[in-house]
Amino acid sequence: MKAKVGDKIRVKANHERGIVERVQGKSLIITLDSGGQTKATESEVTNYSLAARKAWERMPERRVGRPKGTTRSNRTSVTLRIDRELWEKFRLAESQGKITDRTATINKWIAEKLDELES
Repeated sequence: MKAKVGDKIRVKANHERGIVERVQGKSLIITLDSGGQTKATESEVTNYSLAARKAWERMPERRVGRPKGTTRSNRTSVTLRIDRELWEKFRLAESQGKITDRTATINKWIAEKLDELES
């Protein structure tokens, strides 16, 4: 498999991330997240998108998250759709140190609301 336009990559030499803009022969033209552009070969980058494509090809039915029995706690992975403004407020509170553990905070808040509904 080869790199494609739009692949998310990391340049190994300077650890900068970016996106493949063009593929020219064996070279990749990369727009860096910092705003610049650079040229690199496939061996000079870590291609996260390519890794994901390879994984999907090998195991398309694989479930998300860790296999059962690999953790000490009884948790499940959940995907939620949260309003952008609400998530930004949550992230701000987290960056200010008001929220130190996402999982514990969300678990506590949900438990409190469920207890209110029961009473």
